[in-house]
Amino acid sequence: MAGLASPVRAASPAGPRISVVIPTLNGGAKFRHLCRHLEIVRDRYDLEVLVIDSGSGDSTLEHAERAGFHVHRIDPAEFGHGRTRNLGVQMTNGDIVCFLTQDVLPCTPDWPERFAWALEEPGVAGVYGRQVPRDATTMEMFFVAQNYPAEPLRYGPVAGVARHDEHSNGSRLPRELVRAATPRPGRVLFSNAFSAVRRDVVMRIPFSEDVPVSEDQVWAIQALAAGYSIAYEPAAEALHAHRYTLRGLFRRTYLIARALREVGLDRGASLPESVRFLAAELSYVIRHGHVHRLPGVLAYEFVRWAGFQIGRRELGHHKQGVRR
Repeated sequence: MAGLASPVRAASPAGPRISVVIPTLNGGAKFRHLCRHLEIVRDRYDLEVLVIDSGSGDSTLEHAERAGFHVHRIDPAEFGHGRTRNLGVQMTNGDIVCFLTQDVLPCTPDWPERFAWALEEPGVAGVYGRQVPRDATTMEMFFVAQNYPAEPLRYGPVAGVARHDEHSNGSRLPRELVRAATPRPGRVLFSNAFSAVRRDVVMRIPFSEDVPVSEDQVWAIQALAAGYSIAYEPAAEALHAHRYTLRGLFRRTYLIARALREVGLDRGASLPESVRFLAAELSYVIRHGHVHRLPGVLAYEFVRWAGFQIGRRELGHHKQGVRR
């Protein structure tokens, strides 16, 4: 990353105001660790922290209140990935609004500054950081290698719209690090598990409240279609990952496909694209000496592909969400 990392600056009263929004439901020990981290960085960057809880029965609210965070309670039926984050934007005051999930743990203490720096770039609507698993399977290692590289990236606006990243004199990224913004199998375009957005942009382009999951991907595509860019900043890094059973994986990819279909973004994951992705993953597994895991990889990817294909073909409106 030589020459690409941002300079580290001390927090300044003249800088942008930063808010943090965290949806919670029985956050457990991971949320307790997140609270401890946020207590430290809150004072350094004068962060406003809002926890929106949808019915926790454990010690989540106790830890949030003990840390001095603002807590807002909603009925579980009111929760929605897009709806709850829109509410968080409305209830906070920051020029920059950061979204964290309850099970994420930032491991770079200057992440608010890194996000703020990325959003200073002309035309950037949102930025997301690097996510690495606490302990990784071979498939998770491949996912991280594909989606969270060491180099910063910029997703430029969709075809036919002026590209801020190419026409702005303030762009800090070489052209080869600007990617096309088309959803692809197993690829992340934006992630609300560890991200930040410009308030003025999200007020004009709110998160969709009509999709059960992938509100972050949908929002990113809508922002790109409006002529903005999305930044990936690996210098802001956090621990975060999920392990799914095959049944859980099918359900999640099914819901993702439904969400993308409803907004016309399910054209990725064609059979040739899926085969190329699988070939790259199998090559990765073999190169790293995990040949014995190939049957599990094949089963995992088949279930994921099947869930996506079935979900994208079903009609109707499905609003049942899943937690991330």
